[in-house]
Amino acid sequence: MGNKRIIVALMLTRVNAKSYVFRETLRENHFPGGEMNSATERMMEDILEHERHLLRLVRFLAHRQALLLVEENLTKPIERRVYELSDGMRSSRDIEKAVSKAVTQRTVVTWWQKWRRLGLVEQSPIYSGRMRQLMPLAELGLTIEGGEEES
Repeated sequence: MGNKRIIVALMLTRVNAKSYVFRETLRENHFPGGEMNSATERMMEDILEHERHLLRLVRFLAHRQALLLVEENLTKPIERRVYELSDGMRSSRDIEKAVSKAVTQRTVVTWWQKWRRLGLVEQSPIYSGRMRQLMPLAELGLTIEGGEEES
């Protein structure tokens, strides 16, 4: 599976939270009094359940590829620490300070560029030039030290 597919798969997992918002928006804007008839309500429930099933399947399929990608490209504890701190809110300078200048701001930016090409981070939806991780290490069963989490 290519890196672009991993990006799509991981981004699809964010759709699930938006399903509820979509349903409520549809209800408020397109049905008098916000009430759907029972047939429409059942149809919406079926669509949402099907979507949830697809999201679980995509997440399952993408998990192994994402794990391999992280293990191959975040080999040092400092890289994993910077990755974990990449939340879309912190700037590269903020991260430099958070790691006690173990890496420079320029190194953080360079890593972000590399990770973005690989599909490990995405542009912050709030702040231009900042990146956020697509999947926390804990969701992959990894730790910053480089090992797997204890179960």
